Amino acid sequence: MNTSTIFPSSDYNDVIVDTPTIPSKREQRLDKAINYFSSVMFAIQVILAAVFSGIELHYGIDYLNQCPIQPWINIFLIVHGSTKLAWVLLGIVSFFNGRVIYNMMNKKTLARSIIILILPLQLLFALWFLAWFIVGNVWVFSCKSRVQYTDPTNTSTYCQQTLYSAAYGLIISTYIVVGIVAILTVKRRVIGKTIRQRISS
Repeated sequence: MNTSTIFPSSDYNDVIVDTPTIPSKREQRLDKAINYFSSVMFAIQVILAAVFSGIELHYGIDYLNQCPIQPWINIFLIVHGSTKLAWVLLGIVSFFNGRVIYNMMNKKTLARSIIILILPLQLLFALWFLAWFIVGNVWVFSCKSRVQYTDPTNTSTYCQQTLYSAAYGLIISTYIVVGIVAILTVKRRVIGKTIRQRISS
């Protein structure tokens, strides 16, 4: 009686098992950044920044040299508007990276490489915005009690009313928008955390 011994196939090592890879902590942080930059909230921020940028450039350029009490108000609006416009372009790239390259094309490694380049630029923009915005506040608010709009010959106190009102209003509007965005961001995170806790429990 013939008996045959069954041995495992010698080429069992050639079988490739497709096991899901778990992202590292660094990749997880990059993924979170990508998700933020591709969110609706970020898209709204980009749109608002584009609107504010256009307004700042309009008033800063159209009313150039019409505020002798504080000539730096024009410079503040032009530089702030130009920098914000550059940030808008960077924001569009960030949004495209998250929505198209990361999600639609599923090229996660490429998207993470792009976000590594974008994040330092975003940080630099944030620091520059903060510093320049504070300086602009000083220029605008320091002459509020002395400014007048009726006598252009008195250069020590005159500023074109539309220009000054625009600069003043843009600063106040920026505070309001930043406050609303901060509240919505915190609220979204708290709600998201609550939902995740309820799902896990």
